[in-house]
Amino acid sequence: MTLRKAFSTFAAALIFTGLLTVVTLSSARAEVVTDANYSDQKVVGFAIKYRAGVTPFDFFGKQVALDSAGVTLKQSSAVGMDIWAASFAKPVTQIQAMKIADKLGQDPRIERIYLDHFLTYSKIWQSTPKLGTLKASSAPTSLSAQDAWSPNQPNIGQVRLSWKAPTKLNGGLIWGYRISKYDTTTASYLVLVSNTKSKATTALVKSGVTPGEISKFKVATITKSADSKYMAVSAYSAISSVIATAAPAAPVLQSAGSITSTSPVVVWVSQDAKDKGGLMVNYTVNASNPDGQTVSCTTTSNSCTLSGLIAGSRYSVRVTATNARGSATSEEISLASDPMMSQQWYLDSSYGLNVKNAWKITKGSPNVVVAVVDTGITQHPDLNDNVVTGYDFITSASNANDGGSRDPDPSDPGDYNVRKGIDSSWHGTHVAGIIAAASNDIGIVGIAPNVKIEPVRVLGINGGTESDIAAGINWAIGVSVPGAPKNMYPAKVVNLSIGSSEVSNCGTYSLTQLAINNAKVKDATLVTAAGNDNTYASDSYPGNCYGNITIGATGYSGERAYYSNFSGYYSAYKVFIGVDISAPGGDDEIDPSLPAGGEIWSTFNAGKTSPGAATYGAEEGTSMASPMAAGVVALMYSVKPNLTDDQAWEILKSTAKNFAPGSECDDQIISTTNQQTGELEVTGKCGIGIIDAGAAVAAAQKLK
Repeated sequence: MTLRKAFSTFAAALIFTGLLTVVTLSSARAEVVTDANYSDQKVVGFAIKYRAGVTPFDFFGKQVALDSAGVTLKQSSAVGMDIWAASFAKPVTQIQAMKIADKLGQDPRIERIYLDHFLTYSKIWQSTPKLGTLKASSAPTSLSAQDAWSPNQPNIGQVRLSWKAPTKLNGGLIWGYRISKYDTTTASYLVLVSNTKSKATTALVKSGVTPGEISKFKVATITKSADSKYMAVSAYSAISSVIATAAPAAPVLQSAGSITSTSPVVVWVSQDAKDKGGLMVNYTVNASNPDGQTVSCTTTSNSCTLSGLIAGSRYSVRVTATNARGSATSEEISLASDPMMSQQWYLDSSYGLNVKNAWKITKGSPNVVVAVVDTGITQHPDLNDNVVTGYDFITSASNANDGGSRDPDPSDPGDYNVRKGIDSSWHGTHVAGIIAAASNDIGIVGIAPNVKIEPVRVLGINGGTESDIAAGINWAIGVSVPGAPKNMYPAKVVNLSIGSSEVSNCGTYSLTQLAINNAKVKDATLVTAAGNDNTYASDSYPGNCYGNITIGATGYSGERAYYSNFSGYYSAYKVFIGVDISAPGGDDEIDPSLPAGGEIWSTFNAGKTSPGAATYGAEEGTSMASPMAAGVVALMYSVKPNLTDDQAWEILKSTAKNFAPGSECDDQIISTTNQQTGELEVTGKCGIGIIDAGAAVAAAQKLK
């Protein structure tokens, strides 16, 4: 079978515009913030907080809104928390600065202006007493650490510390207390609270407290002189230890969640002290069938034998862990039984994704949205229930092929090209099915069958422009795009099965790179296809942007698919750069007798030009490998909603399975030490390895 191009080509002339205005700006005057104690100090500049959605730098790297001040302001450095500094040519007085700030504050892009003072030593000491001259007090005494579990936060470990004030102040006044906690990683005490700034001799500690683990604390007294010029820190108190408790974590089934045998042994992952909440735990297994019969067994171990089940009847199994602080029940798991799963070799073959182990933990949460930035979507019974409202961002009416330009309908009208004689690809529909086809006993099942798909249409008959793609990414992650409605379902994962077949770079200020930067800020994960030209992935745009995860394709045998782009070796850095990790993308040159001919079986449409009947079909490409990764990341976010984008990548990297022994990908894995950080870096021609869904989801669930 001839390789079907997994990418639509870009329009010959990309439409480069200035930065998108990403929010409707308020006309409210910006707030000006200063400290009255520093009114006699020179002001050297401003620290500016822009309104939500405003990009601090324009397309040319210039800090926005500075011209509104009416004086020359030199852009300076990032302060953090989305605050950027800008300095005067020379310092001005507080009164002058306030007048300038008032004018600058009329710019609707600015939310808050902080006056930036140059503080003399006397002012610094006035704010922070000097350490060393004042004699320290005696240490606090009678430190006691007690479990402070609260029913309002049953899953959180908390400790209440109490102590007695020092008996000798040595001329100082109590300013506060310093609290340190033993850190097992560094085998030392680390400061948890540098200064409570209170005379109170109790403190509630939540940070760093792990239920079931011994927490060790010690406290020191901080005193200051009457004129606040000097401070001192006492010796530490004696150490006090406690084991915090909490409600248990939900058990994770290792055996099937759907059973038909009469005396099955139900097994779940053994829980450690943290999972048990630091207390004794009892487990109750409940099995119920559609007729309402329920059978149960109770144990303190991680397995239990059920008896009395009716032969031939299918039971759903759940396990509940209970301790003195509460209980938690495993997710109801039933491994999918969709009729075309035999064609989906990529789910659980030797070099597949190990999806069934992931499904023992979760099949995905409907609160997790994956944006498919692609050709749009067609009606399909395996997709319809999992699709949320999307948008069509194609600006050119002729390219859109739906009678207009941007509109709220992301339906794919077909990208049939009469001049080239190419049938419609139904690319977005095929990609969407790989991610989230429903587990509904119809057709196939997606990697994350319970998550939601958000179709964002950016590719038409001739491809798509960079500005449309960037707008689609921005809108998908919840950034306001003028002219488009507010996205009610911001995506945690964005799939970009898009690329260029010609050498193309992703510049620092390219529109797509700026959109990816926004996604990083919002901790949304972008996965991109590496390209299908059997060449360097670093030449394929937008996979060569920074901050996304670029996916190469492997076949049934665990070897690089013949078409998949690959990493290039950079001798100066002794690393491979281009492909981050690989996933099944299909390879029809291995063995035509394989399921789906070795390609990727997913949702499709029977129409040649315009939409026809919903159907299924085989495709191959890094466009198919990318949604494999998107589906796995969606499962990870399902079990750990507060997962960061960086954590998602670290988990994928650390849990990846090996390539086939002796394969091209396996032979070209190298390890080197980063000369700057000293960390071991492992890279390869096909990335770090093949994604393992089961291991990745388990690691995400265990992440503290």
